Amino acid sequence: MKTLIFKNRYFLVCSIILGLLVITSCEKEDAFSEPVQSIENIDSEIQQKRFSTPDDPDFRPPNIPSPPQFNALCVVRLAYLSYLERCPENQSVVNGWISVLLTRGFDDLAEGFITSHEASVKWEHRYRSFLQRNHLNRHQIDKQVYIAYRGLLLREPDVNGGIGWTHNLRQFGIKFVANGIANSQEFANRLANISTECTNANNQCQF
Repeated sequence: MKTLIFKNRYFLVCSIILGLLVITSCEKEDAFSEPVQSIENIDSEIQQKRFSTPDDPDFRPPNIPSPPQFNALCVVRLAYLSYLERCPENQSVVNGWISVLLTRGFDDLAEGFITSHEASVKWEHRYRSFLQRNHLNRHQIDKQVYIAYRGLLLREPDVNGGIGWTHNLRQFGIKFVANGIANSQEFANRLANISTECTNANNQCQF
């Protein structure tokens, strides 16, 4: 009798365990049959929300102003007006200086005007007056530095700047000085209004 009861209990326990295994297996199949598709759908929606772009995207940088527009003719005219206080005499000399500018660069153009005999004579009286007013001598501020300031910045040198650039002139030459002054913020400010200067030069000069 005890043996029969034990067998019945054993059979019942086995049936329960087997039933639980079947139910668990079905639940697992149900659990993993659906989510693969739903995860893909969620990923797709996230991708669309996160990385959606317009049909015709505009990749241009916003609010970047165009640089001032000027040409070689304007540069040569302004060189005459700034360094020599006059217009070019004819088209031939203009073309010659344009060729210098385009083939040898801005510093060669500046050197040509700064070291010219005409500029030296032109500024002599005002250069002497500048030295006297500031109790300076020609060794302290060279005339070429004075002319470079007049031509590039349209003003006389400040004393400390003039002395500093005179030191650089003796060490490195006039091209170094012209490039240095042309890389200053003050010259950049002049370039910002260069289109107005170009228009004025065009109205003033025939060549």
